[in-house]
Amino acid sequence: MAQNSTPQVDVLICGGGPVGLLLSYQLARMGIKAYAIEQHDKSTQAMYGRACVLYPRTMEMLDQLDLGETLEQIGFIGRSAVTYHDGKSIRGRGWGFISKPLDTFFDFCLNIRQKYSENVFRDAAKALGTVMHSNTKLIGFTVDDGQGEYKITAELQEEGGKARRVQSKYIIGADGGHSTVRTIADIPFQGNKVEEEAVMHWVRMDALVKTNMPGARLGFGAIESPRHGNVLWIAEDHGRTRIGFALPNEVYEKHGQHMTEEVVKAEAIIALAPFELELITVDWWSLYSIGHRVAKSFRTKERVLLAGDAGHTHSSGAAQGMNTGMHDAVNLGWKISGVLKGWFTDSVLETYSLERRAVAEQLIALDKTVSTLISGRLPPGYSGDAHKVLGDVLESSAQFTIGLGVHYEANTINKDSSVSAVEPGWRAPDVLVHRPGSKIPMRLHQVTKNHGKFWIVVFAGSPFRTRSKLSALREYLDDPQSFTARLTEAFSFITVIAGPGLQADEVLGVERFGDAFYDVDESAHVRYGIAADEGAVLILRPDGILGFAAGLHEGAKLAEYLEAFITRKSKKWE
Repeated sequence: MAQNSTPQVDVLICGGGPVGLLLSYQLARMGIKAYAIEQHDKSTQAMYGRACVLYPRTMEMLDQLDLGETLEQIGFIGRSAVTYHDGKSIRGRGWGFISKPLDTFFDFCLNIRQKYSENVFRDAAKALGTVMHSNTKLIGFTVDDGQGEYKITAELQEEGGKARRVQSKYIIGADGGHSTVRTIADIPFQGNKVEEEAVMHWVRMDALVKTNMPGARLGFGAIESPRHGNVLWIAEDHGRTRIGFALPNEVYEKHGQHMTEEVVKAEAIIALAPFELELITVDWWSLYSIGHRVAKSFRTKERVLLAGDAGHTHSSGAAQGMNTGMHDAVNLGWKISGVLKGWFTDSVLETYSLERRAVAEQLIALDKTVSTLISGRLPPGYSGDAHKVLGDVLESSAQFTIGLGVHYEANTINKDSSVSAVEPGWRAPDVLVHRPGSKIPMRLHQVTKNHGKFWIVVFAGSPFRTRSKLSALREYLDDPQSFTARLTEAFSFITVIAGPGLQADEVLGVERFGDAFYDVDESAHVRYGIAADEGAVLILRPDGILGFAAGLHEGAKLAEYLEAFITRKSKKWE
């Protein structure tokens, strides 16, 4: 193939599921040229099924990427849960943790089948110029250790057997548990199937149903079955319901991989007892066994990265698969974009594998316990009733499960600080602020959208008491030697002023730091643990994680933090 017919792109994305599509959208949003491929023709695959729950933290991140509202118009808003044992309602078990108060304005789960979330991501990427090339298979790739920019040369096979070669600076494997990218890169996939005398087999189905179970359309349900484990019940989009249960061993031994829809439907009816169940239409069903695996690294040879199921696989017991994949995609999207744009050093991209693999290991450790309990069995080290133990485990791990408790250890972009009550590496709380003159509050996350830049948030405190510190900060930032003059424009400023005001510059006594907003009742300052007579400067990562905090008078510390990973200005991307 002639060299001039070989496309050269920044990133080759392998995989057209939600992770690959969300990455495609993010890269296009941030001005990065990507080539996205999907081995299968989505139009001929099962139209429904697979993942269906998006947790609160996932919704926060998608909203910061301007995708939340579209998804909310389609999915089912789930805020409540019911659990039944012998037909009687029991509190504090099953999905009861969903009903507890949450520190987020997205205090719900969005139950939306993967087909529809994929459609939203695909359309958003396409609107920005990135098209998913379906029926295109990755055959192989090589990594050139030479000096050229396009170090990846990939061999693709398109529909009809046509060969194509694509060169890229990076390749991302978002191609599922049987990842071709991971296999070719020879990245060990550590773990195995659940090792028990009786391997756990689960059934999942989406159906239009009729039932006399109270609360069937509240959002979530669990039926503690003596034969089918902890039966899953989720109200989905378009009036559908996701039903999941452990298949009794004797049923699997009788039918095995020759399981039929009629057998599965009959077992679902038994599983819901004593409630009645009529399956009007079954859109999709699946039988699978449980396995837990994690890639040794999510990045290798510097230019090869993994995301989603390509990097980690586990059960669907706590509905973590798509959520964890979304978190991978968001974490990776801004980092690889910033490196490609020349904003960040490679040390930022290096944190991707460190951060996300640690979360995957934590998830798998939890899922090994949860999946066993959902199957109606007790894991080693536990005693008592499996259903009650499951409720306790889900309750104790709720913050991690819904994503608000996911956090990262100290590294290049998470630097310890004692200025704020929120620790670096943790999610920045979504607090309310007001635009000048507006009586309608806005969320901080609405102001700090994810466009790949860091947000430097100047919590000004009460300006009448912090004016000297604000003056010192303004003087430092305006100095020609300040980091604002030396570093690439990988950050933006906003100011949050404690109390009401009329005109920000006049109230502050200095020129405002980016757009100004008012913390009218000082609740935002209180939530972050910032005294109104002290103020502080917080640096938020593009993904809404707190990276660093310093006092208003500590401009040099801000510079030290940013200069560790933000490059000096160049003409290429200005």
